[in-house]
Amino acid sequence: MKKRIVILGSSSGMPSVDRKCSCCVLETPKKSYLFDCGEGVSSSILRYEIDHNKIEAIFITHTHSDHISGLFLLLQMMYLCGREEPLKLYLPEEAISGVKDFLSLMYLFPEKFAFDLYFFSINQGVFFESSELLISAYPNQHLMENKEIIEKKRLPNKMESFCLEIRCGGKKIVYSGDVGALEDLEVVTRKANLFITECMHVNLKDLIDLIRKNKVESAILTHIPPEMEGEKDRISKEALSSGLPDLKFASDGMVVKL
Repeated sequence: MKKRIVILGSSSGMPSVDRKCSCCVLETPKKSYLFDCGEGVSSSILRYEIDHNKIEAIFITHTHSDHISGLFLLLQMMYLCGREEPLKLYLPEEAISGVKDFLSLMYLFPEKFAFDLYFFSINQGVFFESSELLISAYPNQHLMENKEIIEKKRLPNKMESFCLEIRCGGKKIVYSGDVGALEDLEVVTRKANLFITECMHVNLKDLIDLIRKNKVESAILTHIPPEMEGEKDRISKEALSSGLPDLKFASDGMVVKL
């Protein structure tokens, strides 16, 4: 198998009858890597015949439910299927203890698994390196709108949310996660070969202009809200008129060869 990305979930935070929540998998001949883990990821893995035993690591960009809620059923599926290969789970540091507690609440005790489950925090800069991938994290402002509530209630939340830059086989792939402002994408997207970006929390015209300005070779819009379904033709025409012919909309099961 050659390197490829499969979109396993392309919806926004609003549930959809046609789309699962945010998730994609990068497959290489040796290993696979999962980016975000929204609701429905387990059924998508089965539907699109992704070998969950090959998943070496899972990367969660932030802890909104449409990016993490599918994690727990996925771990349960791996447990029930008798997975034995170790699994690395990368999360915002603020989420690690809560995820461990939630696993216990659901009686998914890692001690029962036939595989070792390792927890790591995502930190700014290079945080993952293997023979196949180099991944760097860029903090973004997506969760900052919660600052007033967090400070008022004196909560421990750190509002950690990240964009990811993935270096694989000489290519630069950028996965936006969710962002809070267009400036969150300014640096990380420069000269990207592939940019998989949410399209709900930024102005689309400005996003298209940024993609063109930063010389992105190919861009895929995901995290698609229901109200955007009827706007695809208009957006594609705007992108074309802006000098950006290679702009695609994600769909569940979409395959991108690298």
